[in-house]
Amino acid sequence: MHFLTTIGPDNSTNAVLPFVAAKGAMSRGQRSAFFAMQEATYLGSTRHADLSELKAPGLPTVQAVLDDLLAEEALAEFLVCKPCAEARGIAEADLADWATFGGAGDLARQANAHDTTMTF
Repeated sequence: MHFLTTIGPDNSTNAVLPFVAAKGAMSRGQRSAFFAMQEATYLGSTRHADLSELKAPGLPTVQAVLDDLLAEEALAEFLVCKPCAEARGIAEADLADWATFGGAGDLARQANAHDTTMTF
């Protein structure tokens, strides 16, 4: 499944939702690819967001869900929009080891490779 997300840590209630949806896809045997744009670029940076603090009422933290996705090898790819990140002061050295920079061509590739794209 493909997730395009723009919601960052300033809205933790909604930031967790694509991760929870990816966990749902994992329960059905699917791997998930993320493309983070705008404020969601902070989610791929270990220096800019504490994922263990981001959660919605009744749902686990982003970090807890991400840990599950990584443990089950269900996170196929987590791309951070490079121009969006650079505009926010996020450098490649700031990215988590499971995240990489990407651009518009990568977004098109991800979308083309999946039957479903969910946007948040």
